[in-house]
Amino acid sequence: MSPPTRKLALSLLVGALVLTAGCSAFQNSSSPTDRMQLVNQDETSHGVVVEITSGEELVYSAGRTLDAESDTQLDAFTENGEYQVAVTVDGNTTVKTYTFPSDDSATTIGIDNDGQVTIST
Repeated sequence: MSPPTRKLALSLLVGALVLTAGCSAFQNSSSPTDRMQLVNQDETSHGVVVEITSGEELVYSAGRTLDAESDTQLDAFTENGEYQVAVTVDGNTTVKTYTFPSDDSATTIGIDNDGQVTIST
């Protein structure tokens, strides 16, 4: 290769490395994906709606009918930090403040035998 061609090839190679290094840095700083698991430990089926708010803004909403003693996956919640989580079970709403972790983890929303709501990671 002639010197100008080498410079061009080297410049293109360095440029490609810089671009791909930047892309991998963006992937590492992406939002966490918090898997949401809804668990009904009660012997009765329930209609459940989960709403997550930040201040007055609704940022997540999902609803399911759960058979007795069953569980299901909800759509992932991709934010971290403190939020208000409203869980409505058969028309009765429980609101809890919950801090979603900054790692990729699973959050379980449980319906106990007495219809009480629990949230855990």
